[in-house]
Amino acid sequence: MKVINQRFETLESFGFTIGQIDLKSKFDIQCLINEGIFDVEIRPSIVKESFRQKGVNNDFLIGLFCSEELSVSDFKYIPDDAIYYYLEGFSESEEEWGEDKVVFKKLLEIFKNMTEGSIDGCYIINKEWFSVDSHKVRDNEFSIYDIYFIIIWVDKNDSSKVFISEWCSD
Repeated sequence: MKVINQRFETLESFGFTIGQIDLKSKFDIQCLINEGIFDVEIRPSIVKESFRQKGVNNDFLIGLFCSEELSVSDFKYIPDDAIYYYLEGFSESEEEWGEDKVVFKKLLEIFKNMTEGSIDGCYIINKEWFSVDSHKVRDNEFSIYDIYFIIIWVDKNDSSKVFISEWCSD
């Protein structure tokens, strides 16, 4: 399973990716989890930033979630196109956004314009649902990312296409 047609949008310290996976069979979120897709594959090359930690060169920031520890129950299903309302509510619920709220809302508009015709229900997993002590998240990435969530949906016009969108800010 490979992510293709990746797009990457950034504004200041916020960004999101949208990648496509072509399916050969019916969509099953457990299949994505089993394939380890959340560990590295959803990261486009330009996101793979080099950084040094404790004198060891790590190739790039990786995803927050440990695929081998995730299960379907860690994801929430959001029906119809309610993901836009969820994201709008997310931006309103954060108390200390400051000027970042405007940036997030601009990214949300870009995301909405890119996806409006293809979403008819999706799955989401959000950093806020976990603690740093959870075995489902990576300690280092948990402390680096301010926000981090993944949205997954099947294209409502073509059930052979699944899209994965990773949102993050550090």
